[in-house]
Amino acid sequence: MTEVNGLRLAFRGLVAGLAAGYVWLAVSMVVAAPFGDPLSPHRQLASAVLPLDTTRGGSLLFGLSAAQVAGGAFGMLFAYFVGRFFTVRPTLALAAPALALLAWLAASASADPELAAQVPMLVAVLVYGAALGQQLPLRADVLRARPAAPSWPQAPGSPST
Repeated sequence: MTEVNGLRLAFRGLVAGLAAGYVWLAVSMVVAAPFGDPLSPHRQLASAVLPLDTTRGGSLLFGLSAAQVAGGAFGMLFAYFVGRFFTVRPTLALAAPALALLAWLAASASADPELAAQVPMLVAVLVYGAALGQQLPLRADVLRARPAAPSWPQAPGSPST
């Protein structure tokens, strides 16, 4: 058994990933707005996940769902497998965006190569990683509590009465 409480760390990673997923959605819409259509990242994400011709509302719904599922899953996996080793905040704040960008490029290049190189998506993924890195707990925050030694001596094998 390790000294890190893995279940607590995975849950906090899931929550941090979901919250950072909303940040990803907001940033992608803000960055895409000057290009003409703020919902274009959601529409492209929805068409990569579910290849149907969706309306604007449907693309927002499917894009939101895909970003939340992916954001929560990545946050949980990153926290459990990678985040447990970080003891200082600056290294975690650099590692989370870097790994999020690598994961985004790998996943989006296999699904839709055009999606991987778009500026709103890349900026949103970097901000997602930064938000995830700021919300995840450090190693000291999720260590298991060690049982305290009794303050009075007890006779071996004798229950206290």
